[in-house]
Amino acid sequence: MNFGRIFSYALLAVALTACASTAPRYYTLLPAATPESVGANARQPVRPKFAISVQSVVLPEQLDRLQIVLSDPQSTQVSLLNSSLWASPLSDEIRNALSDELSRKLGVLDIAAGSVPESLAMWKVALHVQRFESVYNERVLLDATWRLTPVNQPSKKATICRAETQVSVGEGVSAMVAGHQEALRRIAQVIAAQLSGSPEKVAIDSVLNKGCTF
Repeated sequence: MNFGRIFSYALLAVALTACASTAPRYYTLLPAATPESVGANARQPVRPKFAISVQSVVLPEQLDRLQIVLSDPQSTQVSLLNSSLWASPLSDEIRNALSDELSRKLGVLDIAAGSVPESLAMWKVALHVQRFESVYNERVLLDATWRLTPVNQPSKKATICRAETQVSVGEGVSAMVAGHQEALRRIAQVIAAQLSGSPEKVAIDSVLNKGCTF
C-alpha cells in the first residue's frame, strides 16, 4: 500500500473541503418577484404618458467592484468581502434595481435613449452615487445625486437633486443587502414622485432632501 499517495489524497480532500466551505455567495439589489408585483405589472397602462431611460450609474471607483465593501465608522479603513460578491458590478446592480423600481412605480418602460420616437416623451435618469456605505450589523447609507433630463418635452426643464437616506440593518450580509435595497427604494420613491409631478407625497422622515436645482 502506498501510504504517501493515500496521505496526498487525504490532504487534497481536506483542501477541497476548505475551498467548498468558503465558496463565494452572490447577492443582487434586484428585489425578488412576488405575486403582488406581477399583478401590479399586469395592471400597468398600455400607453403611458412618457418613458424613462435610466443611464449608467456613476459611483466611487473603490466601490464599483464585485466584492461587497464594508466601511469602518471609526476610521477611513474599508474591508473587501471576497466571499460575498455582487452578482454584477455594483454600478450595474444599482442601475438595474433603480430601473426596475421606477418602472414598477410609474408603470412606464425603460428604453434606450437612441431609439425614442419624436412623438414619445421621455425622461433620462442619471444617478451619481456620492456615498454607498455598509457598516456590518449596524446600518447602510446611500447619498446620491440625480439628473432628470426631459426629451421631446419642450415645456419641461432638467432638474438636478441630491438626497441621503440611512437604514438600520440586522446581522449578516443578507440583512445588509436588504438594507441597501430599502435605501435605493426610498431614493427611487423620491425620483418617481418628481417624474409623476407629485413630490409632496414623499415621506420626508426617511429621506434627507439636500435640495434641487433647475
